[in-house]
Amino acid sequence: MSELQTRQYRQRIYEKYVSGMLRTKGTGYTQQDYQKWADAAKARLHSWLPEDRNIPVLDMGCGSGQFLYLLDQLGYTDHIGVDLSGEQVALAENWCPRAKIIQGDAREVLVANPARFGLITGFDIIEHLGKDEILPFLDLVVNALRPGGRLILQTPNAESPWFGAVAYGDYTHEWFFTPSSLKHILWLSGLIEFQARASAPHVHSIKSLGRVGLWQMLNPFLMLWNLAETGSVGSGIYTRVFVATAIKSE
Repeated sequence: MSELQTRQYRQRIYEKYVSGMLRTKGTGYTQQDYQKWADAAKARLHSWLPEDRNIPVLDMGCGSGQFLYLLDQLGYTDHIGVDLSGEQVALAENWCPRAKIIQGDAREVLVANPARFGLITGFDIIEHLGKDEILPFLDLVVNALRPGGRLILQTPNAESPWFGAVAYGDYTHEWFFTPSSLKHILWLSGLIEFQARASAPHVHSIKSLGRVGLWQMLNPFLMLWNLAETGSVGSGIYTRVFVATAIKSE
C-alpha cells in the first residue's frame, strides 16, 4: 500500500541514510548526542507532552530514536517508533530499550491502529512527503488519534531567512511550510488548537548561554526586516525549523 515507493529514489537513500548521509565521517552516536537532543526537545515541547505516562505514543519517522530516548527517560510505558531506514531502526533499538521499534511505512502502522494513540509525533517527516501525499497522510494520522489526542510535528521553516540550508540539505525533502500554512493544512485535516514554537537555542552550557543571548538580541532585527519589507512581522518564528502541535477534536 505504500505510496512512498512510487518515488523510488527514497528507498535508495534511506537504505544508507546513516552511513551515507547523516554520519559521513563514520562517527557513531553517543549518549551525549541523545541527551543533548532530549534536553532541547523537553524545553521546546513543554506542556505538550501528556501527563499520563501510560498513554500510547507513536513516533513516525523515528530515525535513530532521539524522541523515543526522551520518552524512555520520562517514564512513558507504551511508545512505538517506525522508520523506513534499517540503519536508523538498528540505532533506535540500541538506544531505546523500552520502545517498540518497527521498520516500515508509518502509514501502515496508522491504518492498523484506529483511534489508539493519545500522542503522535513526526520530527522531520512531513517535509519528505509530496503535495499529493500530505493530506491523505494527515487523514490517517487523525484516524489513528483518539479524541482529544495530540499531533506534534517538527519541520523546516519556510519563513526563516536560512530556510534553504535545511530544506535543500536533504535530497528526499519534497515540500515545506510556514507556521501559517501548516496551521491551515492541519485545520483542513480536522485538527484544532494549533500552536507553533521556534526551535531556538536553549541553555545547556556556558557556550550555549552566549548563543541564547545572541539569538535574543538578533531576533528583533529579523522581525524589523520582515516588517520593513512586508508591513508585518509574520509568525515571529524565524528559526530554520519549528515545532507545532494541534489536537483532534473530542
